[in-house]
Amino acid sequence: MQINSYVSSIIARDQAKFEKSPAVKKAAKKEAQAALTDDVVAQIKEHAKKDAQVNVYMQKDYIQMINAHKQQRVSPDRQEAISRAALAINSAPKGKGSASLLSMLLGKYSMKAWVGGLVDTAEIYAPNGEMIAGYNSNGGWTEVSTEAEYQFLNQADQIYYDAFKEAREEINGASKSPAPEPAGEAAFDARV
Repeated sequence: MQINSYVSSIIARDQAKFEKSPAVKKAAKKEAQAALTDDVVAQIKEHAKKDAQVNVYMQKDYIQMINAHKQQRVSPDRQEAISRAALAINSAPKGKGSASLLSMLLGKYSMKAWVGGLVDTAEIYAPNGEMIAGYNSNGGWTEVSTEAEYQFLNQADQIYYDAFKEAREEINGASKSPAPEPAGEAAFDARV
C-alpha cells in the first residue's frame, strides 16, 4: 500500500514539476479563494485605504499581514518537511565517488536528494506533486512557492489594488471639488 502511494506521489510530483496540471491549478484557485474570508478581505481593504491616505502602495504592515495569513492558511508545512529532509541528508552515508540518490517519504511530503557528491542537493514535494523547497549544501534551503500561494497573493493583491485605487480617486476627487462657501457669506455680491 505504501509503495503504491509513493509511486503515485512520484508521478504527481514529476507532472507538477514540469507543468502545473489543470487539477493542481483548479485546486490552488479554490484553496486561495477559501483563504480569502470576508474578514481577510476587510483587512486588505482597510490596509489599502490607510495606505492611500499617505499615498504609499503596499506598506510593510500590509505585506506582513498578508504573508502571515498566507503562511497560516495556504502554505504547506515546509519547516516540518525540511527538518525531516535535513535529518535524512545528514544521516545518509557519505562515500567517495558519485552521489547516492535518496528518494523517500517524509510524512505526507516526499523528497529526492543526491548526497555524497561534490554538492548535496535535495527537492521536497507536497502531496500534490509541487516542489515546495530545494536545497544545496553550498547555499542552504530555498522555499519554492506553490500554485495556491501564488493564487492567494495574486487575488489578495487585486483586492488591495482595487481598494487603493478607489480610495485614491476619492481623495483626489475631494481635493478637486470646489471648497464650500462659509455659512452666512453666501449672499455676498461683489458688484455692489
